[in-house]
Amino acid sequence: MSSSVVITTYNAPRELDLVLEGVSRQSAPPTEVLVADDGSADETRGVVAGWAGRLAVPLHHVWQDDLGRRKCRIVNEAVRRSTGDILVFLDGDSIPHRHWLADHGRSARPGRVLCGRRVRLGPGISARIKSGALPVGRLELPFGAVARSALVGETHRALLGIRLPVPLARLFHPRSRKLMGVNFSVSREAYERVNGYDEAYDSYGFEDYDLEIRLRRAGYDLYPLLNRAVVYHLHHPMSAFTDDSRKRLLALAASSRIRCEQGLAPHEGQDGRDRDASRSR
Repeated sequence: MSSSVVITTYNAPRELDLVLEGVSRQSAPPTEVLVADDGSADETRGVVAGWAGRLAVPLHHVWQDDLGRRKCRIVNEAVRRSTGDILVFLDGDSIPHRHWLADHGRSARPGRVLCGRRVRLGPGISARIKSGALPVGRLELPFGAVARSALVGETHRALLGIRLPVPLARLFHPRSRKLMGVNFSVSREAYERVNGYDEAYDSYGFEDYDLEIRLRRAGYDLYPLLNRAVVYHLHHPMSAFTDDSRKRLLALAASSRIRCEQGLAPHEGQDGRDRDASRSR
């Protein structure tokens, strides 16, 4: 079964570089990688172009003008350009474990949405990673830098970075989980059925919850991948959810809608551009 990895980014070139390094180390490579870019400056284009010749699979830079936060819009555009049967979503500040994609693939079943989580790295260890002092591969050592950072209270949810065999992971995490855009996968069929992300969310927060509600209403099971499909989230200041997004989510909850109106299906005003990473502009 083919898979498309969709990585979201906005003006975080060093973080994206590290994420693409993580993707390059995957034990089960994807069919293709698409960087969904919400209007970053040229430095990000250089990062993507630099990785185009090093990844073993096609890498596409799907970019739109910087007209405010339009993450949902560029993600949908990247999905439209993708070809995989399975869509695997990853934030551009979250470095995947080398078995991240293999874990998504092993648990994929019809009717499932796979919901992973993240280890929340603290500022100190994140700075060491970004400077190159701590190699990406060493994040996976069970008693290494991540564990030491957690012991001093800097890194949070470090236990989620311990990759367990499937039976043990299911024993510890039997219940359905919330969808988080940082790390989840869904079949193309399911994503198309609910019309993808709602592009009406143009401020921070709740777009993932919106997608989750509609997928649940459509009959899909949200299956936990805790202690599997591990990703390491680089520290940065967190934005607050906005009232506009909260009101939009409450309106969805009060309705019975499965499909959003302004979503994946082509509609007026789209301007996503595919910057083929193998070419310069």
